[in-house]
Amino acid sequence: MKGVVIQPENKLALTDVQEPKIKEDSDVIVRVTTSAICGSDVHAKHGFIPGAGPGTLLGHEFVGVVEEAGRAVKKFKPGDRVNAAAATWCGTCPSCKRGDVQYCVNGGVWGGGEVFGKGLPGAQTSYIRVAYADNCLVHIPDGVPDEQAVFVGDVFSTGFHAANEGNIEAGDSVVIFGCGPIGLGALVSAWQFGAKQVICVDMLENRLQLAKNYGAQVIDANGGNVVEQVWEANKGEGADVAIEAIGSPPAFLQALKSVRRGGTVSVVGLFPAPVEIPIHETAFYGVKIKMGLGSLTKMPKLMGLIERGKVDLGPLATHTFSLNEAMSAYDLFENEKDKCLKVLLKP
Repeated sequence: MKGVVIQPENKLALTDVQEPKIKEDSDVIVRVTTSAICGSDVHAKHGFIPGAGPGTLLGHEFVGVVEEAGRAVKKFKPGDRVNAAAATWCGTCPSCKRGDVQYCVNGGVWGGGEVFGKGLPGAQTSYIRVAYADNCLVHIPDGVPDEQAVFVGDVFSTGFHAANEGNIEAGDSVVIFGCGPIGLGALVSAWQFGAKQVICVDMLENRLQLAKNYGAQVIDANGGNVVEQVWEANKGEGADVAIEAIGSPPAFLQALKSVRRGGTVSVVGLFPAPVEIPIHETAFYGVKIKMGLGSLTKMPKLMGLIERGKVDLGPLATHTFSLNEAMSAYDLFENEKDKCLKVLLKP
């Protein structure tokens, strides 16, 4: 079978890869029906993701059908449509018992490296092995298409985590820096927590328009002082919660200055370099900073929101390619051609 694999010199290729097999009784083999390209796949291509170098099979956002299940798997059987989390977790280590499954010492993004496309073979191919299947898979209801379900395992879960970590309460004002898939996932999640106002900041017109379609007030970062515009929109007080969903040092510093005294900044963007925090200023304002990787434990509930029509993530999928066209898909996605937001791949 073919898969998208990192090559030397920051290149990708669609090449032959080994078909997966059951290794542990808790494994399943999933036939991939839809996968997606993520910004972190591009970061991995360029060597910015530790543990994802040449030879890595990419892809951590995917849905599919169970082909084979290990003897210890209780919740899933061959023929089930499933959505997988971007990372695996064992469910028994100290981090998992605390509910911080993203820091699982046997899986997790920074634990044992058990992330699809970093430590585990990824999903931009035809078949994939999923470890700890009873933990890391959710059923896809019959009425939910692949094109929406594929976002639950990363985009929606991470955006929801950002909103949850921001402690958004009913009536809060929220500002989100970045209208990419994660930022838009945070936007639709903010409404679920009862935000009265959500302001989205970006530089791309098509992304700002999509944020508008989801009910946000928007600020074009190309046009004037963003922080001043956020404070003006909040009648001179600043937002209750700011979410940084880009991984941009300037955006993070703007987020710090955009919240009110005692406000919260929730960070889910992945940064390419260190950021100097102006603690000599922020300490006097009591700004709370929450950061970390998205928790995936809410996947069943988020899938339920889609099933009941409370959330429509379909507009995020702007382009679809066959797996054989993966190189063209990456070119379009990485270079933001044709107003691309999110690209799906079909084996």
